[in-house]
Formats: sequence, structure tokens, C-alpha cells
Amino acid sequence: MRTLRFRLVAAIVIGSLVAVAVIVAAVQWFTTQDLMKLLVAGVDTEAEARLMIDTYLWRVVAIAAVVGLTLGSLIAWWVVRRILRPLDQLRDATRRVAAGDLAARVAEPPDEELRLLAHSFNRMTATLERVEQLRTTMIEDISHELRTPLTSLRGYTEALADGVVEPTATTLRDLHDEIERLARLVEELDRLARDEDPTRARAHAEIDLGEVVRRAISIVAPELAARSISVRFDGDPDIPKLAGDPDAIGQVVANLVHNASRYASDGGEITASVRADAGTIRCSIANTGADIPPDELPLIWERFHRVDRSRARATGGAGIGLALVRQIVQSHGGDVGARSADGLTEVWFRLPAPG
Repeated sequence: MRTLRFRLVAAIVIGSLVAVAVIVAAVQWFTTQDLMKLLVAGVDTEAEARLMIDTYLWRVVAIAAVVGLTLGSLIAWWVVRRILRPLDQLRDATRRVAAGDLAARVAEPPDEELRLLAHSFNRMTATLERVEQLRTTMIEDISHELRTPLTSLRGYTEALADGVVEPTATTLRDLHDEIERLARLVEELDRLARDEDPTRARAHAEIDLGEVVRRAISIVAPELAARSISVRFDGDPDIPKLAGDPDAIGQVVANLVHNASRYASDGGEITASVRADAGTIRCSIANTGADIPPDELPLIWERFHRVDRSRARATGGAGIGLALVRQIVQSHGGDVGARSADGLTEVWFRLPAPG
């Protein structure tokens, strides 16, 4: 493969050979002409003959210098143009990156050295773009994790202040649990900021999934009541307790309940159920409302996917709630699913039953 170094050396050698060839041809031609003229002229003295030859030799040198300078300039222009064009593109791309356009890329020229330089630049910008996407994703994740308990606390405190709900012991306990979960999230963010391992092994505990669902429903009850949305819970009291991360499973249920309350039709219904299902425990949250198109249904688990973007902007959320649900459930050895038809949307997850 021809490299830029090879091309430069070859251009210099070719230019030198052409210049030498021009000089040799000129010398041969004019020397022959000089001898013929000397013979024809028949000069009388040696001085006259030397003067005539010197005159023609200087003419040969002048012509050869002009031809060599012209060829050298053409070769230099070609080489500089070949080198500077990719460098100019690289300079423009670096300015775009400095201005915040991390999608800037440059074409890879045929010369190996410049191609390696362009390839390294493209890899660098691709890495910067990926890091920026990860940073944005992390911010979205953190915002979503903090938004859920904060929304619950705001709704409940507003309901208490307006006298919609009574400050019973159960209400205060639910509020305290949400505050505790929010505090744990902040502590994990603090550990992450101090470069501690956020994926460290956590102490698992027994989880009463039915109680988790009832608590999540009670948190959004004031908002549902204001929209005349009824709630029905169908739970099997004999279901065994799960072994897992209580905060993570609580986040899964909270996300599903909040998602159902967000998209349920006013005056509609939300149905939650917890059942044993072939060696697993199945939890489903269903709500009445607009159907999700069949081609969109498999995509609701993807990060940032929105079925109705205008509605999503009005209701809030970063479009990552169900993606987090799937991630947490799969990390516990379970699976997720959804269906939507005839005005009813159901989202469910299954976790392995103990024993």
C-alpha cells in the first residue's frame, strides 16, 4: 500500500529525474548545434570558440533551470494540496467539535498516515459522543428515580393540606417510607459521585409483593380520586414472600402504578393483581384508556421510546420508566410483558417463587 511518505519520495525522485533528463537533452542538443555552428563559422581563434560555447552553455543552464523550477513548483503544489486538503477538513471538524457538534466526522483519505489520523479523530469524536449520551442518560435516570418519590410526597402532602385525606398512622407511615426510599437514593448517588461501586451486592430481604402493591396504590390514591379513577386490587393472601431487593422491587411497582395512573382515562379504572403462576409470582397493573398500537407495544420497554410524545411532554417523565422496570426485573431472574386492546392496557412482571 502506497503511503504518503512513499508518494513524497517518489514525487521528488521523479521531479529530479525529469530535471536531469531535460538538462541532458538540452546539453546534447545545444552541444551538437554549437559544434555545427563552430564548424560552419570557422572561427579564427580559440578565444572566439570558447566564447561561443560559453554563451550556449549559459543558455542551456537557463532553460534547464526554468524547466526544473516549473516542474518542481507543479510537484510541490500537488503535494501541498494533497496534504492540506485533509488537514483543512480536520481543522474544520475540530472547530465543530469545539462548538459542541460531537457528530462531526472526516473522510478517510487514501494515504496511510492521513487515514490513520482521520480514523483516530473519528474514534475520538465517537467516544466523546457516546460519553455525552451516557451522561445524558445518567441524568435522565437520576431525574426519573428522584421524581417518583417526590411526586408521591407532593401529592400526599397537598392532599393532607387540603383536607382530602386524614393524617392517619397508615398515611404517615407511607409518607415515611417514601422519604426513606428517597434518602437511600440520595445516598447511592453520593456513593456514585465518590466513585464507590454502585453495583455492589445488596442484602436481600423478604418482600410481601401484595403489600408493596397496596402501598404504591395508596400513595397515588389522592390523585386518582381527584380524577374519579377507581382502583381494584386482586391479591392472593397465600402468596409466599419473595427474596430480593425491597427498594428495587418497590421502584418497579411504583413505576408501573404511576405509569397506569398517568395514562388512565378520567373516570376509568386501574386494576392491580398479584397471583401465583407456574412457579412464579405474577404482578400486573392494568388501566383503561387509549390502546397502544400493536407495532409500538414491543418498543415500550426501550429507553426514551414514547408512544405519544405530545402527551408525554404534558405528563412528564423521561421515557425510561419501563426500561428500568425491565432491567430490575431481569436482574432478579424474572421477565416482563404487556398487552393493549379494547381500551385496556396491562403491564406485568413475573419473579421466581421462593423454594
